[in-house]
Amino acid sequence: MSAPDTVVAPTTGQGSNPAGRAEPDLRSMSRNSQLLIAWCGPAMVVLFAIGSVWLARYFPPAIHPGDSAEQVARYYQDHATPIRIGLVLSTMAYALMGVWGVCVAVQTRRKEGLFPALTYVQLTCMAAGTAQIVVNCGLWATAAFRAGEVSPEITQAFNDAAYIILLGTWPPFTIWAVALGLNILLDRTDAPVYPRWTGYFSIWAGVCFIPGGTVWFFKDGPFGWTGVVCLWIPFVVFGMWVLYFSYLSMRNVRNGFVHEQEPARGAGEREPAGVS
Repeated sequence: MSAPDTVVAPTTGQGSNPAGRAEPDLRSMSRNSQLLIAWCGPAMVVLFAIGSVWLARYFPPAIHPGDSAEQVARYYQDHATPIRIGLVLSTMAYALMGVWGVCVAVQTRRKEGLFPALTYVQLTCMAAGTAQIVVNCGLWATAAFRAGEVSPEITQAFNDAAYIILLGTWPPFTIWAVALGLNILLDRTDAPVYPRWTGYFSIWAGVCFIPGGTVWFFKDGPFGWTGVVCLWIPFVVFGMWVLYFSYLSMRNVRNGFVHEQEPARGAGEREPAGVS
C-alpha cells in the first residue's frame, strides 16, 4: 500500500456554498463535528469497559448459562447497585455507537455519488443494532430491579433474554460491516476513503460477528454466552473494528477530507498511487 505523505486539504467552489458563508468557517464546523463523532468510538469502548466489565461484571460473565435460577437471582440481589450504575454507563456506550456509525458513513458518502445505497445500508443497520442492544441493557436492568421480590425464574428469564439479544441478534451488525467493506472495495478512485485492505478487514469483521448466534442453542462450552466462539470472538473483533476505523476517520478529517468528493492536489504534487 502506498499513498502520498502529505494530503492537501480539498477546496470547494462557491457553488457548494449557496449561503455565501466563508469557506474556512464551513470547513472548521464540519471538521470539528466529524472529529467529535469519531471520538465517540473510543469513548464507547471506555464506557463499556467501566460499565459492563468493571461494575456490572457482564464481561466476563459472572452469571453462567448453566447457573440455577436461585444463583442468578442471588447475584442480582447481592450486586444490585453496581449492576444498575454499570448498565447506565453501558446504555450510554451503546448510544455512542450509533453516533460513531454516522462518522464512518459520512466518510464513505463522500465518494458514493448521487445514490449512496451502501451508506444508507450502513445507517439503517447501525440504527437497528443500536436499538437492539439498548433493549438488552433494559432487560438486565429489569432483572436487577425486582430481584428477590419475584420468582427467581423470572429474574433468570430476563437475564437469559438480555444475553440472547446481545449476542444472537448479529445480522444488523454483520450487514453494517459488510456494507462498509463494499463501500471501500467498490471505490476504484486513486484516493479511496480508506485503504483498500480495510474493506476486506470490515467484511471479515462482519463474518466474525456471526458466531454470536450460537447463544440460541448452547448453554455451556465455547458456544455458550461465556465461550470463546460465542462471546469473545465477536466482541474482541467488534472493538478492533470500531477503534481502527475511528483512527482512520480522524486521520481523514485532520487531512482535510471533510465533505468533498475528491481531494485537491497542490501544484507539483504527484498523483497518489493506487492502494491494493
